[in-house]
Amino acid sequence: MERQNLYFMSLGILLMFSTVGLSIIGAYALDVYVSLFTISYFVTSTIFRPRRRTFDFVGIALFVTFAFIVALRILAILAP
Repeated sequence: MERQNLYFMSLGILLMFSTVGLSIIGAYALDVYVSLFTISYFVTSTIFRPRRRTFDFVGIALFVTFAFIVALRILAILAP
């Protein structure tokens, strides 16, 4: 099997299992899903290292969103 196809299948399976798992435990907050999707994306990208034709816009967008969510959570903890 081609490496690119294996990457896409692994990413799809990982995202599906994380979605099903979060829905089973009753997580309904969007930030939890985005955070887990970001981690899944970067883990599969690190393992398979897919060949890219352009800059990784999806990775940057997920990272910026993840950083924003973490910053909001930190501010919620620190603010009285």
